[in-house]
Amino acid sequence: MSEKNITFEDLPKAMSWMMDKLNELDSKINGLNNPSSNVPTEQWMNLKELCEYIPSHPAEQTVYGWTSCHQIPFHKRGKRIMFLKSEIDEWLHAGKIKSEKDLENEASQFIRSKRNTRF
Repeated sequence: MSEKNITFEDLPKAMSWMMDKLNELDSKINGLNNPSSNVPTEQWMNLKELCEYIPSHPAEQTVYGWTSCHQIPFHKRGKRIMFLKSEIDEWLHAGKIKSEKDLENEASQFIRSKRNTRF
């Protein structure tokens, strides 16, 4: 609709065109508000990307040592080592050192559970 002068007879056609454009804009705005639907769920990293991603930025040789001792989750195809971001995140979170209070709470829960099973 490039016409600037719209007559009364063109009004239904102009309204239809305007509604189509509004629907297009609405769908584009919804796409911007929901970027998670466009993002892949699994992200693969190579060795260099992993070294940049891990907060301590270990050397490549360090990561090779971790893989040879199976201390870090990895996947191997031929000679290539690949890492899943979700598995690395889980591995990093699993390495949390517990505080004394956390350890005391775990111990007391364990003792309570053992006392309850005896009777």
